Amino acid sequence: MEGITRLVDLSMARYGYEFGVDHRRLQWSPWLRCDNGFDFRLVPSAAGIFTFAEEIVPAGELGMTGGKRMLAVLRIAEAEDLCLALARQMAPKDPLSSRLWSGRCFVRFAKVAEASHRLEACKALNQWLATSAGTASGLGAEFLAEPDPMPPPQPEQTKQLTDTKAPALPAGF
Repeated sequence: MEGITRLVDLSMARYGYEFGVDHRRLQWSPWLRCDNGFDFRLVPSAAGIFTFAEEIVPAGELGMTGGKRMLAVLRIAEAEDLCLALARQMAPKDPLSSRLWSGRCFVRFAKVAEASHRLEACKALNQWLATSAGTASGLGAEFLAEPDPMPPPQPEQTKQLTDTKAPALPAGF
């Protein structure tokens, strides 16, 4: 079946029909646990999309999940270099890093070489995430919209030296 899809795509491209990437057909990696044993060698140094999720129901805990774990998606983003982007996200200075290293978080990624396709797929997945969050929480989309960005910090007022003398320099200067 995949061969037929590829033939149709090639035929459409030959006749000038361009379609964006179908985010449902991305080749995602398996979920990788973010913990002390995380191996960055499993992450390619290629352009793509990645997502972080947190385990909310462990595997085998609920019968209704068929023994599978239940994850809540935390972040979906795109990057020019997946390995570098994941390393930055998991670095100690990132606000999400302590949560990611807790052992309850997972990451998965898909290689997408074309920048416009990455952006389009990431946008579609984030839209799905926002819609799903609204459905799950019962809140309308207007409450789940991105908050207004914080205004940039104002530079501190510097004290102007008027009639004060500069302190004397130590001997030898």
